[in-house]
Amino acid sequence: MTGLDGLRRLAAWASLPLVLLIALAIGCEGGEAPSTATPSAQGRPGVPRETEDELRAILQRWGSRDARIAYKASSVTRGVREEADILFQWRPSLRQWRMDIALADGGSGSVIHDGTDLYLCDDAEHACLRLRPEESPVAPLPFVADSRVLADPGLVAEAVLQQLGEGTTAVSSRTVADIAARCFTSTGLAGPAGALEKLEVCFAVDSALLLRAEALATPEDGQQDSSLFEATQVTEEVAADAFRPPYQIVNVTPTPGGS
Repeated sequence: MTGLDGLRRLAAWASLPLVLLIALAIGCEGGEAPSTATPSAQGRPGVPRETEDELRAILQRWGSRDARIAYKASSVTRGVREEADILFQWRPSLRQWRMDIALADGGSGSVIHDGTDLYLCDDAEHACLRLRPEESPVAPLPFVADSRVLADPGLVAEAVLQQLGEGTTAVSSRTVADIAARCFTSTGLAGPAGALEKLEVCFAVDSALLLRAEALATPEDGQQDSSLFEATQVTEEVAADAFRPPYQIVNVTPTPGGS
């Protein structure tokens, strides 16, 4: 049996952006699809109706094309900084995606969804664990806890709006990876000290691809935790064999709450 330490570390690192959002109390519940309820005329708390309408209009183009996106990612938790390069490949028409992760201090691997099963692959071990999508320990994107949500623009919009709704949301324009983007930024104060919490997500105007996600929080010890996920290069050239596991496959049935 292959050792699993590298696989577990990759899974834990890849989940950091989502874990941080949950810690900020602006994340959706992991593994559960967000509500598809029709928004009220007043919008939702913290998100003006016109802002919600703009976000939904952009995300109507979500999943409209194949994508290959290189991201720089970093996370600071209790003063400890971690960095990684992430390559995200996506073929939405077949519900396939792949995330290659290279940790700055060593270790690399991939998370692959072939449209049916999900694989967690470690380059050092030359092995892939096969999981059911609902058992995935990895969030495919910072605001999507369930990989099955990724293919549905409406559910993606709900996931983002649930998180933005915990603060006061503003909209701005910027360029990320040489692509025009609209950024939705939610800020608020939390705790008795009124510590600033912030979430920002930026989507490409013409394709709704995620270009940037950032979260900030100040826990009780006063040190600022942060997570940043930012695109550096975007193309539509997905590798022909991107969604094929590259190593021997090991079938695993995770135990509830197990490591």
